[in-house]
Amino acid sequence: MVSSFTEKEIYIPSAISDCSFGAAILSQRSCRSMRPTGRRFWICVFLAIAACAAGAIPCPAAATAPDERNAVDFPGASIVEKIEAAIHNCGSAPCDVRVPVGTYDASAITSWTQRDATGSRVGIRLPSDIRIHGDGEGHTVIRVTRNANDPPAILFANADAENRNIRLSDMTVIWTDASRQYDWVSILVCRGCDELELDHLTLDGNPNKLVNLLDNTHVNVHDDTFVLHSTSYGHGDNALSLSRFEAARHPGSDAGWVRNNRFVETGDYRVFSMLLVAQSGPTITGNTFEVSNESGFDSATGIETGIDNLGRLSSGVEIRGNTFRGTSIAHGGLNDSVIADNFLWHGNIYIALQDGTTASMTGLTIARNELHFGSIGVNGLERVSTSRCAITGNLVFDGNIGVGNGSLIQDVEVSDNTVRYSRNTNGIDCNACSLIRGNVVREIGQNGPSDVHAGFQIGGHVLDVSNNVYVDAQHDFEAGVICSVAKPAATLCQTSGQSRWIMLQDAKWQIGWTNRTLFTEHKEYRIRAFVNSSLLELDEDAAVIPPGTKFHLYRTTFNGFELNAAHIERFSNNAAISSEGAFRHAAIQEDGDVEFGEVRGNLLRPNVCFGRCRVEYGGDGKTASR
Repeated sequence: MVSSFTEKEIYIPSAISDCSFGAAILSQRSCRSMRPTGRRFWICVFLAIAACAAGAIPCPAAATAPDERNAVDFPGASIVEKIEAAIHNCGSAPCDVRVPVGTYDASAITSWTQRDATGSRVGIRLPSDIRIHGDGEGHTVIRVTRNANDPPAILFANADAENRNIRLSDMTVIWTDASRQYDWVSILVCRGCDELELDHLTLDGNPNKLVNLLDNTHVNVHDDTFVLHSTSYGHGDNALSLSRFEAARHPGSDAGWVRNNRFVETGDYRVFSMLLVAQSGPTITGNTFEVSNESGFDSATGIETGIDNLGRLSSGVEIRGNTFRGTSIAHGGLNDSVIADNFLWHGNIYIALQDGTTASMTGLTIARNELHFGSIGVNGLERVSTSRCAITGNLVFDGNIGVGNGSLIQDVEVSDNTVRYSRNTNGIDCNACSLIRGNVVREIGQNGPSDVHAGFQIGGHVLDVSNNVYVDAQHDFEAGVICSVAKPAATLCQTSGQSRWIMLQDAKWQIGWTNRTLFTEHKEYRIRAFVNSSLLELDEDAAVIPPGTKFHLYRTTFNGFELNAAHIERFSNNAAISSEGAFRHAAIQEDGDVEFGEVRGNLLRPNVCFGRCRVEYGGDGKTASR
């Protein structure tokens, strides 16, 4: 047993004495303050714990570490001045300031005497090698109130032109802002910092930006909660901003990480975004972006990318593995970057470059994202050229994929995507795609029976359209009448309230039908599933449908493929299938002068083409004249 070892029996290598905090590594707070840097660190931790357990070295108490200042022990009008006094007490040495459990109101902003480069009042200036931490989110709480006539202000700002090794953690800061001035107002601003760490914080309120990071390198923002209460222009614009700002500064290529944070929009003014990325090199991963439950799914912007203050598009940005609920990715331009493996619920990924952008956009990959009630769109590129862009392997449900037209858009590959029910537009809309290959589109939708949408809409010059599949297995059905019922087993029509269960009377449908929309005289409803021959389930509860209501189920596809003045080098091995009857118009519709190089091995069922139709789409290698 370890407890039976004597001090002489324990071999403690010099690695322990090399640890940054020595024996203090054993306290929870000290362990969290160290960054895992490899095998040496973890060996150090294990041996220190073992030695302490055996009594070979003293175990440090969980109270204040030897180099730690307790802010409340220092003089000051409020916690702001007390933290400042504790920092000054450290002198030039590395400093650890603890703010213990409690709720602290900051002093009046007009009493803050320090200024940053913009003239904003600064409450606490952060030198290099500083850590300020509380005793946990919701336990240590600092409240700042900025009144109507108060000047711009920042609670925490780095002290010098460049600072290193700043850490803020384990507390809640609430900022309430009512001032008419809004520029350069934040809980924290860091300019030209290296190795900034923000973790286990809850930052709440409506300053211009909760956190504003400018020209930084190696930032590490993780395990925080940002509660953005957007109230008006300039008040709650962004929760977190990473930007390239000053030409005289030269941040490194590794901007750092924003990981495992929760971003919540609780306000109603949603013109701007929760996270703004206008700097090259950051990795954005494992975060959640959501609107508050009270707000519903009202289209907020989770992540926005765009040109920096120097007029450049960012590059080397990775947006991967994030979750968006009621929020979108608004992509204002990235080069050699990736948007991948994200999950979006009631949110979009859309590319729309900002006004004034003239830089080319190259090397963007949008891959393996899953969207429900959202779409992927590449639009707004009329003045910007594109190349080496790919939209591949995405799953889109109740949405679509679209690439807008434009003379400068080229080399956009759309491949291996699945689109299922596009609501009120074409399934894959490619007016400027170089390659369209291996995509599957099923059961596009419509707002009403008169809508005319296609599974694939293709225009422009395309090198290859191959191995794409469009399927419509919906049924055209209107026999019997329907009403709402209270629960699946009910047999009596419901007369009031809400329900998601719909009963069919005087007819039968079948389990497994794929129709997505139930059309009635007054409203359309989203179908989740046909439960049995007389019962279906809607996506969500709805006001009761009265007894005797007439309805219609439609095959919603107008055309399988719609070719608009397209010039296609190869059109091969594509399929357009309507398994339960004819398309509402055609398997393929040609609009304008459509030209082909090679046409081979396509499957059309039923084989109906509308337009000039000069080629046999199901042929084996026939080449059309140009």
